[in-house]
Amino acid sequence: MLQRLIHSARVNVFESARFYYWVLVVLTSYFLLNRFLQKLSYVYLDNRWTELKIGEGVLFGLAYVVILISAWFLRKKIPHYVFWCWGGLVLIFLINEFRFAWGNPNYSLMESLTKSQGYYTAKFTIPLLFWGVWSVLKNANHYGRVFVNQLVVFLTINAVFIISGAVFGVSLFESYPLSGRWGYSGLLFHNSINSILYGLLLLFSAENKKGNKEVFVFSVSLLLLGQKAGILYIILILYFVYVKNKAIQRGLFGSAVTLLLTASYWVPLMVKISHFWESVYNAHGVWGVLFSLRNEKVQLVLEKSYEEYNMFTLFFGGHIRFPLRIEMLPFDLIAMFGFSGLLIYLFYILKFVSRIQWAIPLFVSLVAGGLYDTPFGMIVYGIVFMLFVKQKQ
Repeated sequence: MLQRLIHSARVNVFESARFYYWVLVVLTSYFLLNRFLQKLSYVYLDNRWTELKIGEGVLFGLAYVVILISAWFLRKKIPHYVFWCWGGLVLIFLINEFRFAWGNPNYSLMESLTKSQGYYTAKFTIPLLFWGVWSVLKNANHYGRVFVNQLVVFLTINAVFIISGAVFGVSLFESYPLSGRWGYSGLLFHNSINSILYGLLLLFSAENKKGNKEVFVFSVSLLLLGQKAGILYIILILYFVYVKNKAIQRGLFGSAVTLLLTASYWVPLMVKISHFWESVYNAHGVWGVLFSLRNEKVQLVLEKSYEEYNMFTLFFGGHIRFPLRIEMLPFDLIAMFGFSGLLIYLFYILKFVSRIQWAIPLFVSLVAGGLYDTPFGMIVYGIVFMLFVKQKQ
């Protein structure tokens, strides 16, 4: 009886692409509804209903437990590097937790798991384990296609609200309502997930060399978001996907370097069209505008690192604790997991991402953050990439 029950659970739950498809639907529905309700409450009630994030954390926590069980059942099929990389990051977290708890009489494991280092480690590691499980599930390609098609439909509908908001100036559809900053994100509250989803599906459509309507709609949406990450997605996709001539590529690269080196000349002129960015420029200078103050976070973390520097923190990090973070991929990895964590993470990515074009979301994360800091976005990234690879085979 027990064996039959375990077998049924393995077949219909822990080794079932159909089950995980519904997990994705539930997570996606709650995640997007959460962002809409936060926006609605912020605009009309002056409150972001942050309590909704508790439910999101519970759902992702339950999903993590299920994924762990699936990974155990499928351990002979999942590539070994998935477990080594996932286990390496978790081990670094445990080492740093022990070090922190040893010198802190007020340490709370529950607080770490729900608000601090454990929570952040879970955000980093759940996508890596999910990709390993999803990649070996039977019919994952079919359900991945269904999921991505549904996501395309939602983002297309949301694009209508983005464009309508930009044309008619609807405050509810603004990316940053009540802040004076320009940008429109439709039904969703502003955060990195907007540029991530539109950027991923723009890349998917562009790489498939079809779906010109989707390419146009998603490109316009990225431009109207009012986020530098959205513009960076478009530039990188044009460069790596559409431009094939090496001479043109070198010219574009040289132009980008020139613009960066001459930023002190043209940024003061550009910010005059936006009162918000002009105030940022006056308070934080050119680099504060270009990096959305992340450069100051880098300085803060470096100063803290210098104060507590030793060879152990260099290799394993741990001297910076969440929620303090920079939102720039390499800096956050080094601060939280040290250079060993950075190498582990990069090794996994290099094993998983087999095409330079599909490293574009990670390139954006080098300067704009978001992707690796949003487990939902990272999970979708893996699903879309694996679907693209299956379609090309």
